[in-house]
Amino acid sequence: MNNIDMIKICEEAIQRYKSAFGDRLQELLINEKSLLQWCNKHNIPHATVTNWINKRSLPSIEYFVELAKEFGVTIDYLIGLED
Repeated sequence: MNNIDMIKICEEAIQRYKSAFGDRLQELLINEKSLLQWCNKHNIPHATVTNWINKRSLPSIEYFVELAKEFGVTIDYLIGLED
């Protein structure tokens, strides 16, 4: 396998993680009355969370840890590696 193939595999995996994370975060936030208030409470920029939900980016490891603790789930769950 050459480098281009490896890059493609990594890019595809990242897209799967973004998709799963966006869907799962949206599900976990469903009971929140206001996304903006939730963001302010956790000192996370609203635009950042919106990008996560819209599957444009993934959080840093620090945010992953904070979110997993907040919702009582694992990081593997957040990115779709476990149900």
